Amino acid sequence: MLLPLGAGIWAALSVGPLLERLLVAGDLEGWLSWSPGSGEERFRSPLGGWFLLALPACAMLAAGLSSRWRARLASGDRAAAALRDLAGLLGVGVAGAALAFAAAAAASLCGLDPRADWIVWSTDLSPIGTYVQRNALIVGFVMGFAIIPIIYTIADDALTAVPQHLRSASLGAGATPWQTAVRIVIPTAVSGLFSALMVGLGRAVGETMIVLMALGNTPVMEWNLFNGARTLSANIAVELPEAVRNSTHYRTLFLSALVLFVITFVINTVAETVRLRFRKRAYQL
Repeated sequence: MLLPLGAGIWAALSVGPLLERLLVAGDLEGWLSWSPGSGEERFRSPLGGWFLLALPACAMLAAGLSSRWRARLASGDRAAAALRDLAGLLGVGVAGAALAFAAAAAASLCGLDPRADWIVWSTDLSPIGTYVQRNALIVGFVMGFAIIPIIYTIADDALTAVPQHLRSASLGAGATPWQTAVRIVIPTAVSGLFSALMVGLGRAVGETMIVLMALGNTPVMEWNLFNGARTLSANIAVELPEAVRNSTHYRTLFLSALVLFVITFVINTVAETVRLRFRKRAYQL
């Protein structure tokens, strides 16, 4: 456990500055805040931004193609299976990076810049833009640390509740522990895993103070990940004490609370429906 953690920290400290120099000319904040009239020509290229935006989608595409390829090359030899999985992991990384670079190069050659309002019918849909110290990306990391323990605890209980005889039967039939986990344990516990995700989502949607303190309390409507914002729950908590009773502002805040309730109700209803379907499917195993 400590060895992979140390290797990850070392890689982040050693490779991170190199990637920053290659993608954003060594200054992420300066690259994000660049404008055509600023005079900083080293920040002009949008290639690094498009690469970072395209990398997750391209990596998922490469992983999906790799899973199909590995399924066709299934083998009973554990050593061969381990080498195949390692080669597949490295291949996914290389293929995802290559696809992301190709997509970024194509977007850059077309003259598109993710920092600009390149979507002509809207001025607020740029995915990245001017850097603000309290921004949505920081809140995403903080909320992740807040909800991961909840999801982990519920998911661990769901996986532990899977009957032992199912695991024993799978292992006795010749399946590997990994195949048992993926094809037996997870499908049986999928309703509990889905419930864990929904509880974590509800915790994130209803959070008030974390987003109020770390998001900058900025009432703006845009898609810039590096800018502040204000959520519905935080907006109600901040403005309701100062709103004049029975005024338009007061009623608007109650309307936003009703909208928040409707969103939560719909999400919980859909989640319960899906959970029951997963449980019904698990009973058939």
